[in-house]
Amino acid sequence: MAQCKGNTKSGAPCKVPTLKGKQYCFTHDPSTRRAQAVARKLGGENRHTPHFADASLLPANVSTLEDANKILGYTLAEVKGMDNSIGRARLLLSLFDSFVKSFEIGELEKRIQALEATIKK
Repeated sequence: MAQCKGNTKSGAPCKVPTLKGKQYCFTHDPSTRRAQAVARKLGGENRHTPHFADASLLPANVSTLEDANKILGYTLAEVKGMDNSIGRARLLLSLFDSFVKSFEIGELEKRIQALEATIKK
């Protein structure tokens, strides 16, 4: 197959094979501009990551442990739908750690409230 007669952005000769019966590859052929635009649009749409959680459930302000837990729950719902990856695994572990800390804090708050209630009596 013949080599494209176009040049890369750096000015080097393009090394991509030409389209059948043409002097240029898909990227450099002026007759494929419309198809190139369609391909770019589809590429962007295919890379779009959909949301898996309802953002309206997020609190406007984070002022309580319950608000923080809502954000953790939202984040977990978003992450569950993602493709498996090292980054996803790390995020899941981080979320797990945050949930455990949140449960510990909640448990400590309950104990303090119970102690304060017995002291006031």
